[in-house]
Amino acid sequence: MTHLFAEYDDPSALARAIADVRAWGAVRLETYTPYNVSEIERSLAARPSRLSIAVLVVGLSAAGGAYTLQWLLNAYLYPLDVGGRPPHFPLSFVPITFEMGVLFASLTAVVAVLVGARLLRLWYPSSDVPGIESATGWKFWLEIEPLDRRANLDELVEILQRTHPIVVRRLELP
Repeated sequence: MTHLFAEYDDPSALARAIADVRAWGAVRLETYTPYNVSEIERSLAARPSRLSIAVLVVGLSAAGGAYTLQWLLNAYLYPLDVGGRPPHFPLSFVPITFEMGVLFASLTAVVAVLVGARLLRLWYPSSDVPGIESATGWKFWLEIEPLDRRANLDELVEILQRTHPIVVRRLELP
């Protein structure tokens, strides 16, 4: 499988290249930029993150589970008369309920970010591209992975050359 990498000085040139490559056909695109550029995000047509919904659902579920467990143990299975208060006294369940909700919500956020951003990989093809480290400071890179192995990459390179990249590199993968 061949990946193409194109380096740009300008984020708007990268956004134009993304539009041209998308018009060419079925490819998987990845950008490497030193900072967030909304024009590039719009060009990639990135979906809005559903992370906040997942964190909310898991946090509320964990809080509900913690409250239910406390009620089950303290009010239903083993009711004790402590200081004359009733077995089901909701105010005493609030701290644990809150803590469990926050704990599970934050763990969900951390795991989802690590998995979603693919930060758990030890190696990725872009690591072998000469000059890719400039994406952390001042350059903008586009990675193109054709979804069809029989795709005409020379035609794709010509399309990229029309967008005036600094360099276009091919990376052959096993």
